[in-house]
Amino acid sequence: MWREGFAMISGTSMAAPHIAGIAALIKQNNPHWSPSAIKSALMTTASTLDRGGRPILAQQYSSSGIMNFVQATPFDYGSGAVDPKAALDPGLVLDSSPVNVTDPPNSELFMSAAYEDYIKFLCSVPGADPQEISNITNSQCNSTRSHPADLNTPSITISHLEGTQTVKRRVTNIADTETYVMTAKMAPEIALEVNPPAMTVLSGASRDFTATLTVRSVTGEYSFGEIVMKGDKGHRVRIPVVAMGYRS
Repeated sequence: MWREGFAMISGTSMAAPHIAGIAALIKQNNPHWSPSAIKSALMTTASTLDRGGRPILAQQYSSSGIMNFVQATPFDYGSGAVDPKAALDPGLVLDSSPVNVTDPPNSELFMSAAYEDYIKFLCSVPGADPQEISNITNSQCNSTRSHPADLNTPSITISHLEGTQTVKRRVTNIADTETYVMTAKMAPEIALEVNPPAMTVLSGASRDFTATLTVRSVTGEYSFGEIVMKGDKGHRVRIPVVAMGYRS
């Protein structure tokens, strides 16, 4: 009876153990980092290019069932292919909690701050039932409603963009003091502007920046882009941006 000698399989089931192992490596090297800081390091240092320096491709099937390769999007690769070496030294991290990731955190303070961030996120989801959130989390939604895109993650997604929307992100420097130049690019249907255009982040300190997205034309499809922060000491931080424009 003939049997396969090997098989090539891709997907989240195959990626999960690899990512878990790399996350454990980062945690061993930086024991005081929060889960969101580790996630940020993995995401912002990932690459959208293959080993040959070409854009990553994804399989796509036509209506007739013919398979072709097309340029992949964040819906295919997320932030990209993980680079374990770069993730150990990301330069900046986006932490969901305001606790300084360079110092051993007070565990109760850290858990409280991170917990509140995600409660705010749940309460901001359109159609979310505040009473159901309260029943599950034992926390109340306050009267100040934010937007799901306001959670301080190393990506920006706005699934229903009408007119113009500005989101804020906070980065924390876990390396030496460095000056970063900010660039943004986006598909032509959506204008993307980042401010400030450059900033110096002291070692151990945090700085805020904003990304403003404006609908130029409505296509009924998602548009993709990125914000790239290049440091004068060699660090490169990349944040994917996804949005779909609607007529206001």
